[in-house]
Amino acid sequence: MKRCSRFFLLTCCLCMLVLCLVSCEKKKEGKLEVTQQSFQLRQFSDNGWSIDATGKIKNIGEVDVKKVAVTGRCKTCVDVWVPGRWFVATESEDISVSDKDEIVKSIGAGDEEYAFDQVDIIGYIAIGAEEEFLAKDIAYFYTRSVDQKPDPMPTELDIIIKSFETFDK
Repeated sequence: MKRCSRFFLLTCCLCMLVLCLVSCEKKKEGKLEVTQQSFQLRQFSDNGWSIDATGKIKNIGEVDVKKVAVTGRCKTCVDVWVPGRWFVATESEDISVSDKDEIVKSIGAGDEEYAFDQVDIIGYIAIGAEEEFLAKDIAYFYTRSVDQKPDPMPTELDIIIKSFETFDK
């Protein structure tokens, strides 16, 4: 009986050791890098302009990634609508509810709400691959008259990878 309990105890200890070693295995991580970026000024009305962001993102990680959410940020823009100054808007009225529903169906609902025209969703990027993105309406500028031109484009603009998921094969 004593021998059987020692064998059982030894077997349990070995199982725990194996379980600890397996659970400590390092998981592969996804890593993305913005390889190209540019910002363009676009006039969308007689006295309204916006900034669009384009570029490329490369997967430099160890796994494929999916649902990559990319947007731009203007650090020097104000958060409220002010004519004659560059500002950012957090929600767009231009996207209809049916368009939002279609987007959620195709990419799923994430943890945070996106302004759908300001965030580009890249469906899939394989290891070492590079994909293009286009995020519209990063910042806005309105003037009071048609003759007035916008201020120079803000200098503190950058690209943000908001989120992504690793792709399990």
